[in-house]
Amino acid sequence: MNIQTKSDIDLTVQSFAYVARQLAQAQDERTPATATLHEKILGEAEKHRSALRLLQRDVFEMAEQALRMQAMTTAEFQQLRETAARMIAQAQEAITAIAGQYAPRKLAA
Repeated sequence: MNIQTKSDIDLTVQSFAYVARQLAQAQDERTPATATLHEKILGEAEKHRSALRLLQRDVFEMAEQALRMQAMTTAEFQQLRETAARMIAQAQEAITAIAGQYAPRKLAA
């Protein structure tokens, strides 16, 4: 995986964090987080996860092309796929964690 792909993954997570923060700040500060706000944030999270899936697909396609052209070995191919899958999964988990920060809180009775 090249540096650009890693950067794209990081930027996707940072972009989601920014969008979620902006949506939360747009919410009236006197009003606690609502289910509607959380739904908007979850929608944005899904958009960003989709972008990550597209990045993963692109990396897999480039790796398969390199393997066909014999520019990499099968072991390198497998290593690249595993690394990409792991990094994408970590980024998706980060997006889920960020979205969870904006979930409506239930008050104890």
